[in-house]
Formats: sequence, structure tokens, C-alpha cells
Amino acid sequence: MVDVVIPFYNQARLLARCLKALELSDCRGLQAVLVDDGSTPADLERIQEVCGRLSYPVRLVSHPENRGYKESIHTGLQACGGRYVILLNSDTIPTPGFADRLVEVLQGDEGIKAAAPVSNNPTDLYQYREYLDLPAGTEGGALYRAIAELSGQARRQAAGRLAPTPYLTAMCLALDREVFNRVGYFGANYRYGYFEDLALCCSIRALGFRLAIREDCFVYHQGQGTFREKPRSQRIEIIRHNFAEFTADWGHLPEHEDLLRQMEFAGRSCPV
Repeated sequence: MVDVVIPFYNQARLLARCLKALELSDCRGLQAVLVDDGSTPADLERIQEVCGRLSYPVRLVSHPENRGYKESIHTGLQACGGRYVILLNSDTIPTPGFADRLVEVLQGDEGIKAAAPVSNNPTDLYQYREYLDLPAGTEGGALYRAIAELSGQARRQAAGRLAPTPYLTAMCLALDREVFNRVGYFGANYRYGYFEDLALCCSIRALGFRLAIREDCFVYHQGQGTFREKPRSQRIEIIRHNFAEFTADWGHLPEHEDLLRQMEFAGRSCPV
């Protein structure tokens, strides 16, 4: 059993799309653990209806108020029982076999404790691949056809290929729970979202383990599907606070300067 933890805050349409794609991914032994982070009753009711029509097991846990990404993941992990867990954003569209490919990386090399797919979204930094870009406004059937074509292209071009990386984002992140427990989950001082996933990667590497990107595994990421629920001024304040925390802890690493360049590019491509 592989637990897929998906936090959500309203945005029922995006989550329903993600859950249906998860059903169509045809991965072995998946259980979805959904964490409602204080959504409206209407959104929660819609998600409950969607869950009732899915063919795979789903557990739904709720926060009475919005606590943010970090706390949602921690809550979700309490409902997980397997060795491997995949953290998945609600604004993603997973492709067939994605979970099997990511878990295969962890099972195949004890030195790798976190693995992630390639992405179409520049905010995923080291996972972004320009050839996966989709035209702005691609929706409906055209979106699914484009994702299927790009996923097939990734599998043909990069079958089984792994790329070492210093950082991974948690839009879709497969983890060995043993090491997640050892590093103490996400840092206590991070708020809502941003940079706690990069800090987690640094903590994993500090233990002597590696991270990997599986180049033949593509997951579509719309980006900021939930975070845009918050006012822009609040988003900026959260980003600044979390980046200060991250820099204080991990700014000394030699790869930090390269991370700043990647972030600058992502900021130009996907402004807050």
C-alpha cells in the first residue's frame, strides 16, 4: 500500500480533477489520504460526493480551520501506515504509472530517500522541463490530450533515467517515511506554504541520503491552485518569512546560489 497525501483548501474542482486522474493512473495499491484544511461546507460536500464514486480507498480527515500546508501534511501522515508516502498537490494531474515509477526509485536504491517527477511548471525549479510547457489557456479535453502526449514523450525519451538534484518541490514527492520521521517532518517555523519542502530536502541530504528526479515520470502542475485563495499581500508576507527561515538554516550550502538563480527564473515566469 502506498499512501498519497493530498491536502486541500476549497478548490473542489481542481481536487476532483486530481482524484479522477489518480484513479486513471492505474498504479498498484494506492490509498488517498485527503486532508480538508478548513474548506467551506459546499466544497467539502462536493469532495465527499466525488470520493463516493472512486474505485480506490480514500480516507478524509478535516481541520476545523485553515492551518496551512505543513500542518495538513502532518495530519495526513498520521492516517498513513505504509513505508512509502507520496505528497501530492490538489492542482496536479498525475499520469499513468507515476506512483509506481517513483516508489521504484526508492525501492531500488537505499541511498535515495526522496524522488519526484518532471514538471511543466517553472516553480518546481529543478524538476521543470521546458519541453513540457503547455500553451496558456489549455483546458478540457485538449489539456488531457496534451498531458498524455507529453507523458508518452517523457517515457520514450528518458526510460528509467534518474537525475540527481539538491532540491525537490512537494507538488509530487515520494518519500521513505523512515527518513521523514528522522528529520522531524517539516520545520516548526514555516507558515502555510513555500520553502518547507526545500528545507526538508536539505535535512535529508544532511543525513547523507540523496534525492532523485525520475525523468520518464511526468506530473502536470497547474500551480498555486490553493495558495491563491489568500490575498496577494498575505502570500508575499508568507513567502518572505519562510525564505528568511530557509536562508538562516540552509543559506550556507554551496548550491544555494544556484537555487537563487532558479527561483529568479521561476519568479519571472510565474509571478506571485
